[in-house]
Amino acid sequence: MSEQEEKNHFIDLSPSRKEFELEIPAEEVEREYSKVLSDYANRVKLPGFRKGHAPKDMVRNLFDHDILHDVYDELIPRSLGVELKAHNLNPVNVPEIRDLKHDHGQPLRCTVAFEVLPEFDLPDYRSVQVPEHPATVDDADVEKALKEIQAKAAEYVPIAGRGVEDGDYVVAEIHGKDLKTKRFLPVEKAVVMAGHAENESALNEVLKGQKPGEERSFRVSHGNDHPNKRVAGKEIEYVLKVSEIKEKKVPALNDDLARSVGEYAGLDDLKEKLRKELLEARERGARNTTASAVLQEIAKKVSLELPESLVERETLSVLKRMLSSASRQTRIPAEALEGLKGQARRQAVEHLTNHLILEKIARQEGLEATEEEIQEEIRELAKANGVPEKYLADMVAKEERREELRETLLFRKTVDFLVKNAIIR
Repeated sequence: MSEQEEKNHFIDLSPSRKEFELEIPAEEVEREYSKVLSDYANRVKLPGFRKGHAPKDMVRNLFDHDILHDVYDELIPRSLGVELKAHNLNPVNVPEIRDLKHDHGQPLRCTVAFEVLPEFDLPDYRSVQVPEHPATVDDADVEKALKEIQAKAAEYVPIAGRGVEDGDYVVAEIHGKDLKTKRFLPVEKAVVMAGHAENESALNEVLKGQKPGEERSFRVSHGNDHPNKRVAGKEIEYVLKVSEIKEKKVPALNDDLARSVGEYAGLDDLKEKLRKELLEARERGARNTTASAVLQEIAKKVSLELPESLVERETLSVLKRMLSSASRQTRIPAEALEGLKGQARRQAVEHLTNHLILEKIARQEGLEATEEEIQEEIRELAKANGVPEKYLADMVAKEERREELRETLLFRKTVDFLVKNAIIR
């Protein structure tokens, strides 16, 4: 061990938290100071002197604080880098520098704190026992899927010669007026299903028998809890003008419908394909459920201290996804937001734990994602998303994206390995 290594003290606080107490010799600090001072003297322009010709003593007096910070910014990372390499450590966050002490002519001393991915032992992951999750499809499942296809194939046919009846789809213009302030609300164009239970009862009543081009009015006293803040707690008079009446026509469930929705020989062929697709989807779901159960069982037996900086970053990422999926018009109460934060943190901890477990198992089992597998994945993704293969290949050509894809494939192979070796009870 060198004299300098003896002066630098490593503190192992926990599996994920580490510190170095660094001491940089005075002569090294002075050498760097002289170098930075010369650079300042060559760059600054002071009154009465040509650029680069100001006396160094004057430059030192004027810029000593800035020069010292440049010296610290150069020497501390350099010294820390040497120690990290010597101890084979890789911080997962920006190291925190504290207790910096230095006077001219004296060594530079400071403490550098940082976090690392912890080392941990894996349990016997080759014989994890998990419940069976069978994947089955019955006739009722196929019929439900057929009904959904039938509903999507429905047509909305314009109706003439009669007024609105319950079940009709009405294209209308609605103009509201606040009866208290006499202010008009913006005109809204909408498609309303006449007689629908979620409609205002006054709206359903006024629609009955109304014909295209006809205008009718009705009043609604909205509660304070109405989701539309513009009308909440107000009595509004609405004028409704029907533009068009449409009737929903659902096609018959027969061979013609089957041929119209895809390349099927007939209804029986469509049913068979649906049964196969449903079974494949449920088998994937069962596999994912089994994989989650296996990882949960492994995680229970792992002692793992996650770096708090990683947990915070992942929690923020999960929380952003949660909030982005919520309706923009829905205001989340403070107490509900706190609950979401807790939920996001639990998900973050689970995700990071599984990530580290899978990474270690893959390394221990010698699993890897080959270039051929990456190219095949690009082809499959391009096909699934309906984009040219070259376009997607160019997108993942950058090293960072390619590594993300490689990691995804590697983790998928590791999950497959775990599911294959699990004991189903």
